[in-house]
Parts: sequence; C-alpha cells; structure tokens
Amino acid sequence: MAIIADQSGARQRTAIPLDVDAWFTPSRLVWLIGFLIFATYPDVVLGTHSFFYRDFGLFSHPVALYHRNSFWQGEVPLWNPFNDCGLPFLAQWNTMALYPFSLFYILLPLPWSLNIYCLGHLLLAGVGMYFLAHRWTGNRLAASVAGLAFAWNGLSIHSIMWTSNLAALAWMPVVVLLAEKAWQNGGRQIVLAALAGGVQMLTGSPEIILLTWLVVGSMALLQGRQKITPAGQILKRLIAVTFLVAGLAAAQILPFLDLLAHSQRNSSYSNNAWAMPAWGWANLLVPLFHCSPSILGVYSQDEQQWTSSYYMGIGVLALAMLAVWRCRQWRVYALAAFAVGGVVLAMGENTFVYQSIKKVLPLVGVMRYPIKFVAFTVFALPLLAAFALSEYQRISSAAVASTRRHLWLAGTFFAIVVGGILCAAFRHPHTRESVRTTLGSGVGRILFLILILGAVYFLMRSQLARTRGLVGVFILVLVGLDASTHTSKQNPTVPMRVYNDLGVRQNVKARLGESRAMVSPQMQSFMRHAATSNAVDFVVGTRRALYLNSNLFDGIPVVNGFFSIYLKEGAAINGLLYDAPDSPPNPLADFVGASQISSSEGTFDWVERTNFMPMVTAGQKPVIVTDEQALHALSSAEFNPRMAVYLPPNAGGILKVTNGGMARVITRRFSAHQVNAEVEAREPAMVVISQTFYHAWQAYVDEKPTKLWRANYAFQALEVPAGHHHVKLVYEDQFFKWGAIISLGSLALCLLGWVVGGRKKLLPQA
Repeated sequence: MAIIADQSGARQRTAIPLDVDAWFTPSRLVWLIGFLIFATYPDVVLGTHSFFYRDFGLFSHPVALYHRNSFWQGEVPLWNPFNDCGLPFLAQWNTMALYPFSLFYILLPLPWSLNIYCLGHLLLAGVGMYFLAHRWTGNRLAASVAGLAFAWNGLSIHSIMWTSNLAALAWMPVVVLLAEKAWQNGGRQIVLAALAGGVQMLTGSPEIILLTWLVVGSMALLQGRQKITPAGQILKRLIAVTFLVAGLAAAQILPFLDLLAHSQRNSSYSNNAWAMPAWGWANLLVPLFHCSPSILGVYSQDEQQWTSSYYMGIGVLALAMLAVWRCRQWRVYALAAFAVGGVVLAMGENTFVYQSIKKVLPLVGVMRYPIKFVAFTVFALPLLAAFALSEYQRISSAAVASTRRHLWLAGTFFAIVVGGILCAAFRHPHTRESVRTTLGSGVGRILFLILILGAVYFLMRSQLARTRGLVGVFILVLVGLDASTHTSKQNPTVPMRVYNDLGVRQNVKARLGESRAMVSPQMQSFMRHAATSNAVDFVVGTRRALYLNSNLFDGIPVVNGFFSIYLKEGAAINGLLYDAPDSPPNPLADFVGASQISSSEGTFDWVERTNFMPMVTAGQKPVIVTDEQALHALSSAEFNPRMAVYLPPNAGGILKVTNGGMARVITRRFSAHQVNAEVEAREPAMVVISQTFYHAWQAYVDEKPTKLWRANYAFQALEVPAGHHHVKLVYEDQFFKWGAIISLGSLALCLLGWVVGGRKKLLPQA
C-alpha cells in the first residue's frame, strides 16, 4: 500500500496499490467514453447521419452555418439580417461567434463537423472531471467513475443539441480545478485559470457560467475558512483570475450586456415555465417515472422539456449519499449542498426557496427556465461518488464488515424508495405514462444498484491487485451501461441528405434587400405542434416551411426567428404580426416586405403577396407620436406605410421634413452589415428602412453622418436634403470594438504573466 497526501494538505491517507490505481488513466477514460459514443451514435461518427432533434436542427445547426458563411466571407457576424427583420448575432452570446473551438465546424464540412464538435465536448467533460476528482480524492478509479458519470448522463447526452450549453458544462470542472490551483499556487496557474475561464465565458451559456463561478466562489470561501490557504491570498489571486477572465471575454461580454439592456428580458422575465415538477426528484432514481414519449420516441416530463433527462445513475446517487454519510470532509458537505440545492432551485416556484432568492437577487429573474439549476446537481453527484469510492478503497480489512452494512442499508433504502415511486406510478399514473415502462425503468435501476454496490463490496474485500482492477473496470462498465440504458435514444438522427439542396430557394422568392418571406401565424402554430414518426419528413418539412431558423439553411430572409434574446421593440412588432386572431395586419406585413406568406391550402406552399413594399422607401410624411400610439397605429388596418412614418416625440422640432415629398429610391443594396441606396428627392424627404432599429447602426448621407431615427416603433428612418444622394447605413458596434481591444490587452497580460511566472521558478530559492 502507498501513502499519498491530500491536495489540500488536510491529512494523509492510504491508497490502493499503485500498480492497480495507475491503470485507470485519463487516456483509458477517453477510450471508454469514446466507445460509448460510438456504440450509441455510430452513424453520426461515420458521417452517414446527423443530429437534428429539437434545437439542434432549429437553432444550433442553422446558426453554425450562418457563422461559417460569415467567416468565409471575411466578416465577423455582428448582425443577422435574415431573421426578425434583423437582430444582433454575436451579442446573442450562445451563437458562439468568438468561441475558439468553433473553428472546428467553421473549417470542416457541416453538419458532420458540428456533430463531432458536440460529441468531442463530452470527452472534454469527462477528462476535466477526472482531473478535478483525482485532485480531490487522489484515486484514479474514483476519478474515472466521476469523469464517466459527468460526461455520460441524461443531461450531458441531451445537451448534444446545444453547442453552447454543452461546451459550458464541459468546461465547468476544468475552470473549478484551475481556479483552485490558481488561488493555492499563484504564478502561471493564475494564467491557466484565466484562460480556461475566458474560454468558458465565450461558450455563451450565461446560466451554466454563473453556476460555475458560484461553485468557485463557494469553494474559495470554504477553503479560506478552513485556513488551508491564507484567506487574503485566496482573495487576491481569485480577483486577479476574475479580472483576467472578464478581460479576455470582454469582446463578447460587452455586446451581450448592451443587447440585454435593450432586450425584452428584465428581472421579471422569468416565470415557472419548465420548472422541475415537485416530484421531479424521483427521476434521479426512476428516470421514466411520470414521463411520456414524443412521436419520435424520446421520453421527457410533460411539465418541463428543457431536458429530456437529468438521470445521473442510481449507483452514482447511492455512492454520493454514502459519501455524505461516511466522509467527514468540508468539500463533501459543500458538494452535498450543491446537489440538493440544484434540485430544489430547479423546482422554481414549486418551492418557496426560488421565490425568496428572486426577491433578494432580482437578476435571477432574467434566467428563463429554473430547471437549469439542475446543473449544480449534475456537477456535484459524480464528485461525491468519487469521494465515497475512494474512501471505501482505503478501509482496513477489519472495517469491511461494518462497511458492508452501510452498503446493505444504502441499497435497501434506495430499493424501498424506488418501490414507493413505482407504487405511486401504479396508483396515480401520469398523463400518457405507461406504467409498464415505468416498472421496467425502476426494476432495471434496482438491478444496476445491486450490481454496483455489490462490486464496491468486492472491491473492498479483494486483496489481489488483478481482481481489484477487474472489479474497478466492471464498476465503470456498469455506470456507463446504466446511463446508456436509462431511456430511449435521446438524440435521434437523420440521413445527411436532408441537408442537401431541397429547392427551397426556387419556391421562395424572397432575397436579402428585396423582400422577406413570412411564416403565417397559422403555419407557425401548426409547426409548433406538428409531429411525425418519420424523421426525414420532419426535417424536410421544417426546412420547406422555413420554420424558426430553418431559413438560414437557404439564406432566405424571414419576418420571424428563434433566438434567446430579441430587441424589445422588435419583439413587440413580432407580437403584432403573430398574435393577431386570424391573420397579421396587412399594412404592417406590407411594410416589412412580406412578398410571400405560408399557404392556408398546401401545407408547404407559398402564396404571393403583391402589395409588399421594398425594404428601402422614401417620401413618407413624418408623424410624431408616442410609442403606445405608434404600436396602436401599426396594428390598424388604416396604417398606410407608403404615406406616413411614425417617429418618436424627440424628433419633433429637429426634423426639417414636415410633409411627404416627391422622392424615390433608385437602387438598393443590402449586405449583413451595410445598406446602400441611391435616393433622388425634389425637396427634403424621409428615407425609411424596414430593418430593426439598433443603436449600433450608423447612417451617412453622401458620406456625412446623419441622425438615424427609430421609426414605426421598431424600424429605421433618416432624412435627406433635396437632390440626388447616396445613403449608407453601417453596423458599427463600439462595444465590440472596445471589448476586442480589452480582450487583446488581457491576452497580452496573460502572456506576460506566463513569462514572468516561468522566470520566477528559475530563480534560486533563498
């Protein structure tokens, strides 16, 4: 046996024989996770099929394609002109425009590269958790179990559909690990922690990033109270890391905060939508309890569908409970609080805790779905399991009998709880729940529980290194199989051919700068509830209907879209167009340039609209109104966008144009970040652009800056003098420019810190 030191310096402990422990390396863990990935998604790895389910096909893939196209056109994708009459793109954050590893799918063919990008982050999640667990337990088998459980669980597998959430989750243990090293050791560790934190910031998942830094802050505070490291030293080094992280990600953070300030989100935005139901904790033991399948066979709770599963493995959960019971360590207690707190907060307003926190910290209300707090639990349980497994490998032969009773009691307790859950399913089955399926789910978990706890017992009893090694491998296999079999495939796939040219551009005539296609409210509602068991038909249908962001596959501008954050005024216009009882107001649809609208007869046919307006017009009479009056006028059938343009009260007394005049737009040219038009006017006139107003847009007339007004509540207008003029609008995001300067400066500071930190190590010690 060998003696090793706890990384925190708290105590000494006995490890398993080094020849056994050494076998459980991070590279072997990567091979195991890779095998599970290939066994589950061989068609994706080999490139014959692609993910498509839910947000992958309607957000992640089309957004990645737009990002990729912008890159090859030599542009930073600051603005998206194809959705919602235009809205910021990079500032959305979860579009991952600045995440360095996005280069993988930018440089390689889509969608294969995006599929591998997502699967690759599962490997990163496992390796990162492995090193964190090994630092805290000193045990490689325990670290391997933690790494596997964190990479291969219900939430992580489901997160394949989200490039940003999955990447942020994968970086979470890496950031916690390197932050701790930074406040303990200083020097180059501060640089490494800052770089990891900066990269996670650029993944663009604000909620998971916030949870990560709550863990970091809590661990730093607790370690300071333990006096393991001087509190003042921890504080100084952690502040240094935090400032460097913020600086490295400033090019992303500043535009995001600017967009958030102008968006539809505020502290009261959150509601109880998709909160974990009060009985949701039961799905940690019986994953299919009160769940029902979609038409494609993916099971989820009806109450919340942000994730189809957050099941961690019943063996992992049992070991986590045993860790709290047996391991008297401050880290264990902190992780237990995270695990329980994640479940409680995920329940949202189903408990008083979430409501109380919202009152104290109103900013929490910006986060839309409380279920996202379950990421706390997903992070903590694998680490707790690792502590338990490490503890049980160190016990003496004399203590095996008492420990066997612990395992027997834990197994009995969980079996009774599972039995109670199954009884509840029999007596009070949920809507569309199959009791037989729930029974199979529960019985299968009890079997895995018996096998895993039994394997842990044999691991304690065995004195032979070979046997201990084989039992350790068996535990890993069981943990992997438990996660792989706890539900049906969470991410269905389709053949790659569905992303070929389907001829959509031939059927839809809308082009950037000319007009937009409009998915009708009726089609929008139909597609929201449409379902088919044929995945190919589903993807083809969404593309032909231009549903949500499917228009980006073919570069067709549409009136609506699917993003996390919308400009406040643009969201109000979308409400006017899509909340109408029967059909959108025709004058408003004319103004936004809707040249075609979904047919009410043929499911995926398009009807021509002959009265639509060009996206740049001139000669309207300015009418000064309040925002409320403008919205009311836009919703009216009496609105005449050819004759009048509504401007805010602050335009009164400044405009030289008082009446509509004879003016015409000779030419129009649109690109993502620039609008050019040639305008001829007999007298001073207004030029109106049916593109969403945002302060980053700057207007020029004959290369001279001019005021760009918010017109028709959410759009753009400017005035030109009499004569022939060149009008130009340019997207100039000063927050991005200043953020980029700060980010480059912070990167230079990191390089300097790395060099200086290396030199200090070379200096002779006194």
